[in-house]
Amino acid sequence: MASPTLPWELAQALGLGAVGGSLILCMLAVRPRAGASGVFSLRSHQLLGWLVLAAALAHVAGLLGADRTVVEHVKPAAPRYEYAGALALLLLLFLTAPAGAALRSRLWRTHRGFQAAHVAAACLLVVALAVHVVTTGRYVHGGAQAAAYLLLSAVVLLALLRPRAQRRPAPAPAHGPGGLVYGRYSRLIVAVVAVSLGALLAMAQGGATLALREPFVARSARLALDFPHDRHRAVSCVTCHHDYIDRSGQGSCVSCHRSGRADLKAGPEARFHDFCLGCHRGDAAAYPRGLGPVTGCDTCHGTARAAPLSFGAPPSPPRRGVSRRAGA
Repeated sequence: MASPTLPWELAQALGLGAVGGSLILCMLAVRPRAGASGVFSLRSHQLLGWLVLAAALAHVAGLLGADRTVVEHVKPAAPRYEYAGALALLLLLFLTAPAGAALRSRLWRTHRGFQAAHVAAACLLVVALAVHVVTTGRYVHGGAQAAAYLLLSAVVLLALLRPRAQRRPAPAPAHGPGGLVYGRYSRLIVAVVAVSLGALLAMAQGGATLALREPFVARSARLALDFPHDRHRAVSCVTCHHDYIDRSGQGSCVSCHRSGRADLKAGPEARFHDFCLGCHRGDAAAYPRGLGPVTGCDTCHGTARAAPLSFGAPPSPPRRGVSRRAGA
């Protein structure tokens, strides 16, 4: 695999910054009134929002500029988690652009209405980011890290259920949605948060990540692929060519996985990327010299010597006693 490139890594760092900034915006309460206590003012909130949006846009532009094959992920045949990333970008735009006083007053008659729309969109943003981040496996890799990120997302959602500030003398404490700051929209906000928590819980189920790698629209043409078998001699052939053992298919891998068989839970795009990224998202120190984690789509696709994706039979029969873990 190719060594990391600075433009690619910089674009990924900007994406990570956008994710972190989005979660911070949802976690910290805003104190818009003059003289109100709190270290995070409305001006700081708006400034951070614009910075997060700029980082997200630079993340997309940087990836498109650093890797020519990334353009496939802005086409209709993109995997589902990329649609979640696009939704997150649109939600950031919705949360940032109309927040100015002039435009806000035209779109919403009351502050409570704006607040309810803002928080509901923030809930959707947290879920869309979770789908995008966990499925790519770029920032979180493995079940433990994915569970930790989903737990963090759940905490962020619960932080949006902000209670009313207590005044002196303190009134009788309000229980349920009536104790939140959202007034008549409190029940709506509670419902949105509950649905969002349910979506995070669904992502924790087995097979959810694999399903999110599937495209909504089938690809009309196969992408070129350069798979160096000679660099994967430490991997048992049956790790990918399982039909040598279970006799579950015939012909090429792509033709079988696109056949629509009921027992196939994942198509070729999801299954093959799961095979490759399952190993090549690990620690760079675990790979032999000159090899390592995937640093872009062009690492495997779009190279000069790449051939149309076929995944036919391996070059030699599987050998016994060979480790199943990729060493490259």
